Amino acid sequence: MTTMIIRPGKTAGQHVPYAVGMFDPSDDSYIINQMGGRSPFGDYLCGLGSSYAVDVLPNGFGRSWYAGSEITLPDGLGKAWYMRDRESGNVWSAFFSPSCEKADEYELRYFPGQVCVYSLKNKIASKLTIATAAEGSFEVWRVELENRSAKDRTIEFTTYVQPYVRSALEAKYLAKERSLVMRVPLEEIAVGQGARELSFFHSSTLTPIRYQSSKSDFVGDGRTLRNPQHLEREESTGADGPVRDAVMSMTVEIELPIEGRAELGFCFGVAESAERALKVAKSLAKTEDVAAAVDESGNRWKEVCSSLRVESSDRAFDALVNTWLPYEAYAAWLRERNASSGVDPSRLADVLRRVYPVCATVPEVCRDSLLSFAGGLSLVAAHTPDTGSLVELSPKELLWLPLTAARYVAETGDKEVLEMSISLTQGPSLTLREHCERILGMCASPEKSSDSAAELLLESVIREWSLLVEDTTLVDRGADPASRRLAETGQPSERRVLPRRVRYLQSISPFLSGNDVSESIGAYSDESESATGEARAACCVYAALVERTLGLTATAQGLVLNPRLPDSWCECNIVRRFRGDTYDIHIERPIGHRGKGMSIVIDGEPVLGNMLPWSGGGKEHRVDVVLG
Repeated sequence: MTTMIIRPGKTAGQHVPYAVGMFDPSDDSYIINQMGGRSPFGDYLCGLGSSYAVDVLPNGFGRSWYAGSEITLPDGLGKAWYMRDRESGNVWSAFFSPSCEKADEYELRYFPGQVCVYSLKNKIASKLTIATAAEGSFEVWRVELENRSAKDRTIEFTTYVQPYVRSALEAKYLAKERSLVMRVPLEEIAVGQGARELSFFHSSTLTPIRYQSSKSDFVGDGRTLRNPQHLEREESTGADGPVRDAVMSMTVEIELPIEGRAELGFCFGVAESAERALKVAKSLAKTEDVAAAVDESGNRWKEVCSSLRVESSDRAFDALVNTWLPYEAYAAWLRERNASSGVDPSRLADVLRRVYPVCATVPEVCRDSLLSFAGGLSLVAAHTPDTGSLVELSPKELLWLPLTAARYVAETGDKEVLEMSISLTQGPSLTLREHCERILGMCASPEKSSDSAAELLLESVIREWSLLVEDTTLVDRGADPASRRLAETGQPSERRVLPRRVRYLQSISPFLSGNDVSESIGAYSDESESATGEARAACCVYAALVERTLGLTATAQGLVLNPRLPDSWCECNIVRRFRGDTYDIHIERPIGHRGKGMSIVIDGEPVLGNMLPWSGGGKEHRVDVVLG
């Protein structure tokens, strides 16, 4: 396995360090094998379209969210997984936290929507996989154990979850279903002390030998989560009824012969009723059900990120484009929405940016986002995220509507969406097309031309929109504002400081620091130095790398190919899915080749220009490109 170690460089500009890690080119996973800060990729687990998410730090700290609210402790100490050797009494954790026992081997692999932590301690190898459900408000935990000692072993595996509620919970253990269900008592909901009637559930694929529902009974006097008494008191078990400091814990026992292996599973989540919670728990009652849910979570994100696959000499570049930038654009947007400070009004276009990289594979989500965002625009170019506020948006925020609309229509051929009538809170209804062209007119007006940060983006949007609607007068009216400004001032736009998340990405792939690439990223980005804005950064870098560096732009007529590969690349392979067709593109820069321009051969036939025509019908095309 060839890996590239990723260390934050001097140009990263990070106030909080990231954990050191590496990409595995075989599956694009991000690997961490030593403690540090947050993982720069993947530590926020989510499913596309789900309101459920899980935050998992490399040391095991983390929390779970549902519908924008934390459902486990905000301090990150709301979940833990313990192992105990029955014979020796030794206790350790799947993660470093909370027992803080250093393992002989320790490695985390982050994938979109899931994390896998491997450890070897006391000659027991364990692998815990935490995954968010592809559909549903729960997470699944897959546990794999292996005995590497020279004697039979008996291992107790204990789970621990502390729901985050400000009132008592009513607990009920259902032995037949191997499930523990909790909810706010009806009398507390009636007097307004319960936020809502959510039911928590936790279940196991093995029959627990004991469970616990009270934190004080689990931890014990003078103890902490590092050494809770529940692990040592085999007779300790919970009871049904109201619990003020409620926790959900289950302990199962596994017999491991020499070189023996075992697999088990758990789930934890919330539901709108106890009946629904129990139904979900029953659907995950078997180990193979949990394994299937983990596989489904991973396969769903592979499908979502499947429209473009790049293979080049820069493995970090490949991992970013193929997997992590599309995923982080969505996951970071969800994390920022779930943050206690709420959504920054200046980043309302993130509702479009989050799906921009994946609109080819989830067109229905992108379509809904377009109509939702346009529905919040008023005649004065403001967005109303709720019924009580109007927030002025900058031109660069507004431009994401026509940009995303143009890409969505190019990817899907769904021009009907442009004629959808959208009702406004004030003024007449407008179609999506009218919204987009009104924005382009505003941003290309003379009073807006001084906004140098939007110049390159405006140029790109106008060109893509003109190809979509086949109206070249738009280009004549507003295209190339950057060139016009350069002619008027004799100076290029001043180099701006890119957001710190972008600078971190530049530190792990030196190619991103080149002047041309930085300028391209800056066209989509802004100068924000806030700790948030990672969804914006991921999408902006993705757009710059795909549409400017790789030179692949989707249009209504087909794919436009105009690559600007770095001089250090001799070749590059791209697989691009477009409206059912698949293009296998091989780009080569032959050593010693002195030809000018670019030659393209599709299925053995040379073509003029740089358009890859679309034929439909699910065909596969071989595209050979030679660069001068």
